[in-house]
Amino acid sequence: MWSVTLLALAFSGSALACTQSQIEAATTLVLFANPLIQAERQELAEQSHQRDWSARLTLGYTMGGSAEATAGGPNAGIQVEIPLFDRANELKVVKARSALQQRQDAVLSDFLGQMEKLCSKADQVRELDTMRRFYRDRLQYRQEQVKEGLEDADTLWKETEKAQEVEHDYRRKQGELAAMQIAIARRFGGEEWKRLQALLADASR
Repeated sequence: MWSVTLLALAFSGSALACTQSQIEAATTLVLFANPLIQAERQELAEQSHQRDWSARLTLGYTMGGSAEATAGGPNAGIQVEIPLFDRANELKVVKARSALQQRQDAVLSDFLGQMEKLCSKADQVRELDTMRRFYRDRLQYRQEQVKEGLEDADTLWKETEKAQEVEHDYRRKQGELAAMQIAIARRFGGEEWKRLQALLADASR
């Protein structure tokens, strides 16, 4: 069994955008809300509450008295069957518990793989944000230099083109990041997908 902490640590060092606590919060929500895990959890609950014995109601009608019944007429009885060595239900519970664990491991492994991609994308957005700020500030500096007559106006073309290029890349990656957040949240969050989306947005901010 993998713990949430160990799963989070599996890649937390490879991406700067997401902290361990943010990954753990998102992973915990997935464990609670993911439809596939919920289905296995429900199956385990149903198997755990099944009885190891069965009861059967028998109905009959007698015309006259007997040693057991002093008068004739309709009668009913309950026959209870309690198997002495039947472990079928116990085995079903063990199987359901194992299926739940396997499902949790599979879903969390898949989810954390998507989280790693998300955090990597967030790192790219951060890098582009730093670059666009740098080129924007440098463009402003060049503009001031041109106003003061210290540089030729032609130098602004190259600076403007580079600043616009980086700004475009930043906006594009930012849109890709937002789309990934929604896709992952809908895939793993079930009815809590909007809450998961908010956690993912906070983690990859």
